[in-house]
Amino acid sequence: MKQLPYSGYAEMRWKNGQGVTREVYRFPASEQYDWRISVATIREDGAFSRFSGYLRNISVLEGEGMFLTVDDQRSALISPFQATDFNGDSEVFCEVVGGPLLDFNVIYRHETTQATVRWLRDGAWQHQQETMLLFNAGNLLDITVESERHTLQHYDSLLIDNPATVTVHADSDTLFACVTLTSH
Repeated sequence: MKQLPYSGYAEMRWKNGQGVTREVYRFPASEQYDWRISVATIREDGAFSRFSGYLRNISVLEGEGMFLTVDDQRSALISPFQATDFNGDSEVFCEVVGGPLLDFNVIYRHETTQATVRWLRDGAWQHQQETMLLFNAGNLLDITVESERHTLQHYDSLLIDNPATVTVHADSDTLFACVTLTSH
């Protein structure tokens, strides 16, 4: 189990050079990773980088939303906290609605990993064998894993990779991403 503060996320240029990403975590920590979670600022309309061999999931954290045109198919408005899947091999163009936005990205190699992203307000569950990352999109998030308590600040994360009972307590206006990553 590892707490990941937002201040510690490494900043890097996009593959296409048109923006900056802050990497939450990647596994393994190499160029050929199985999965990577990041937060990126999109300042203007433009093409997304291609990630051949990967599937992607994106959610808007800040901003009014976006439209994605994936292989010439334009999406409906993607509102904040709406997890949206697409293929990393696809040609993707983003239209930003109402100014810059911040997004939450999960990129995973479909040959090795299955990823699920859910936006929740609170909950309690028995975590099994897979890896789980909890990402706080609100002010404060209190998480109890077994009997160990963690408090996540805005955009902090908690990585859990052992079976455990997990309980999340949040304010009524707090949302968090629960990302489940299963190896196969």
